Amino acid sequence: MARAGRKRKAGERNKAGRLIAIGGSRLDRGTAELRLHRALRAGPLDPAAQRLWQRGRAEEAAAMIGTGDLGQAVDAVGRAWLAGLLAHPVRDGDAMRDAGRVLSKLYWSHYAELAPSGGLYREMVGRGVLRSGAGGDAERAAQLEAALNRRLVVLDDCGRDVRRAVESLCVDHHFEFGPAWLDRLIAACREKRAAGEEDQRRMNAAVLGLAALT
Repeated sequence: MARAGRKRKAGERNKAGRLIAIGGSRLDRGTAELRLHRALRAGPLDPAAQRLWQRGRAEEAAAMIGTGDLGQAVDAVGRAWLAGLLAHPVRDGDAMRDAGRVLSKLYWSHYAELAPSGGLYREMVGRGVLRSGAGGDAERAAQLEAALNRRLVVLDDCGRDVRRAVESLCVDHHFEFGPAWLDRLIAACREKRAAGEEDQRRMNAAVLGLAALT
């Protein structure tokens, strides 16, 4: 006699037959250590929280940094946004951050064979921050290339320094740390001291380019 199969779980289901979660999905903010590392990479970390962390009390320290979206620290433009460095008199910082990520998506969709393969890159693909290539679809690939070229023309119109700064912030492979000039700016914000003139010039150029892309 055959064994009875597993009982079907009760509950409302979607069109695909999967159970609909009650109360919506829960946002995974990562471990306490991960959130603290992200806070440290992206900007000011409360001294009291840092002392607790150094004493091995990461859970208590993480509770002090709030529930902000530290997941944005997975790339350089996200860390710049978290640190408040994407300030512009007219453009919205969120829109500028997203414009930088769209540029990165388009660039790495077009140059997919050159894309990095590290864990943080895979995490960003999984979260939708980046996407893989066009999958052999010639028409789709042509659309992505055209969209990329339109944005590069906008940056070229802003000047060489602007394009270089935006590419450094949004296209180059700076997931956990870097570019160095951004790390120095964030450290200056954390320590409440003046930033280096050259680093600030690059940030201003990047902001100008991202504003033009929005």
